Amino acid sequence: MIISTNWLADYVQLQAPTDLLVERLLMSGLNHESTRLVGSDTAIEIEVTSNRPDCLGHIGVAREAAVLFARPLHFPDPQPLQQGGDVASSVAVEILAADLCPFYSARVIRGVRVGPSPAWLIERLQTVGIVSINNIVDITNYVMLECGQPLHVFDLGTIRGGGLIVRRAVAGESFTAINHKTYVLSDQICVIADAQRPLALAGVMGGADSEITANTVDIVIESAQFAPLAVRAAARGLILASASSYRFERGPDPAAVDWASRRVAAMVLASAGGTLDRGVCTAGTLASHPATIELRFGRVAEVLGIDVAAPRQQEILLSLGFVEQWSSPEASQWQAPTWRRDVSREIDLVEEIARIEGYDKVPEDTPIAARPVELSRHEKTIRRASEVLVSAGFCEAMTRSVVNEAMETTQSPWNHAGSTDQARATKSFAETGPLSVSPALVRGADRLRRTLLPSLLEARAGNMSVGAPHGDLFEIARAYLPGSTPHTPIEEPLLLSLVTEGDFSVAKGLAEAVLAGLGLPSEADRCRGANRITFRRLFLDLFAPGQAAEIVLHAVDCEPERIGVVGIIASGIAGRFGLASAVGAMELRLDRLEFAVGVERSLHRPSEFPAIQRDINLVVDATVPWGNIAEAIRSGAGDLLEECRLLQIWQDAERLGKDKKSVVVSLRLRSTVGTLSSDEANRMVDAIVVACGRQVHATLRSA
Repeated sequence: MIISTNWLADYVQLQAPTDLLVERLLMSGLNHESTRLVGSDTAIEIEVTSNRPDCLGHIGVAREAAVLFARPLHFPDPQPLQQGGDVASSVAVEILAADLCPFYSARVIRGVRVGPSPAWLIERLQTVGIVSINNIVDITNYVMLECGQPLHVFDLGTIRGGGLIVRRAVAGESFTAINHKTYVLSDQICVIADAQRPLALAGVMGGADSEITANTVDIVIESAQFAPLAVRAAARGLILASASSYRFERGPDPAAVDWASRRVAAMVLASAGGTLDRGVCTAGTLASHPATIELRFGRVAEVLGIDVAAPRQQEILLSLGFVEQWSSPEASQWQAPTWRRDVSREIDLVEEIARIEGYDKVPEDTPIAARPVELSRHEKTIRRASEVLVSAGFCEAMTRSVVNEAMETTQSPWNHAGSTDQARATKSFAETGPLSVSPALVRGADRLRRTLLPSLLEARAGNMSVGAPHGDLFEIARAYLPGSTPHTPIEEPLLLSLVTEGDFSVAKGLAEAVLAGLGLPSEADRCRGANRITFRRLFLDLFAPGQAAEIVLHAVDCEPERIGVVGIIASGIAGRFGLASAVGAMELRLDRLEFAVGVERSLHRPSEFPAIQRDINLVVDATVPWGNIAEAIRSGAGDLLEECRLLQIWQDAERLGKDKKSVVVSLRLRSTVGTLSSDEANRMVDAIVVACGRQVHATLRSA
């Protein structure tokens, strides 16, 4: 933003050198870029951060300067003379896209004389780097640079049908802008149109068909409120940024919409003549919701380390335009001005007081009472999961969120349900395609990934190709899934993925270690009725057949939900990445597990009594997975089972029968209240065998 000191003097008489003004503005948060002389004027270029759109106009900067120098602020209250007919008989306004344009207003002036601008106006615009065009266009630029509210003026004679319609563009509709380039529009772009064609891109640029020319006699003054995201998308999508779109993207002051319209009308009447129609034609409702914030006076000293008296705090906030709602000896409540939508919290008010009082008054050596920062559940989840894998020797990877089409063909566990050998209730995952990015953020990579595994496989292959033998990697990042409903167009799950050597038991053990680190019960510690994890057989093209499992969360009062997968990557997929040896992989939905780190962990004292070891040999159907057998064993064992470990699985059709397998299990039994007797241990084993027979149809193999 370039500021003219002569222009600034219209609103506040500083009586201070330019260098001091620059220094004060710099210390208040408006960084100085340059200062140069332009004729008899001085141009000061400042950097305005995106949260301060109020300073994208001279009045906003003058407001800051008036507070910093304790000088009165004066700006005009335009009341243009209305002598024409009723504006409703000249033009009508209709909004068909209220989400893109909440409010639109139009004033009409008839009989204007388009010509050169007065010398003072040309000089003001030249100081801030704007080339003069004609008196009408120059006035709209002037008012935009004065208050920060962009405006546009149409030639009323070119409007067909007698009205302006604010609507979405028709997909494929063409539009010729005032730069005389033609653009093809999408239905996500907001346009100002007449009965036949678009006349302007809302908040971005006017059109050549309705621009002001030397033949223009009657004009329509537009002043509106446009949705920042819609303007930003249009300007970037068409590569058509403008001074207007720059301001609308950041959100001008809602209260300036009508002021700017009246200001333009008054200046046009003074410079170009004409007659202003009575009234203003409006549509929609102006969106303005200033925040209400409570400030504790003592909080300023806690944060800054200096004491700013309560009356001084109130004086600063009042001078900045905040409205006091109520006050007590300890606190006060304030309503933010309409031009300060960046202020919504108590700490924002503390910052306002600090920058006006002066950061230079904050001593460097005064101790400030520090409060310990509590990590959020989200942060704790990421930290705990990372610590488990780093301690296991893994290196953390950081890969791109965008991938190429070849990598996107790798199956995602979150878009494919897969299948199991048992019917059960789990949340389904619909088959959906990837989200694409246009233009591509990286050459050749225009797809947002739905899983992290392809990126880690590529990174592992890269390490191996350069002779780095250590390819155990993990990454914590977000994937991007098309939503299952219109209300959730994009889902961004936080995933933890890892790749390691091709051993299923190792990959599964790592998954259990991560889950235990997050506070979820391990296989040995889980109990009925509490949140627990099970591993179920999974058939998914991503993994080798028979070497994959889905990780299912059984939360209290909730349906079972897949929160992860683990297995050996299918050889065909591994080969596509240049990996000759088998690769184990695991992927978890960390965003579904944040609740676990908030649960207080229970501690127990290890038993002081000796354990009894028993081995049992069960014969079951070959299709029964180990997880089902282990669950049956624990259901029959009660609290005395300390460990259940799989020793051996073997099949022999002659000895065991067709489609049968032998499962040898080691049991460790221990009591916390006394030494177990052999009879007690035997009774426990018998109960386990009965439970296995009931749940998985197992029989005890005889010698």
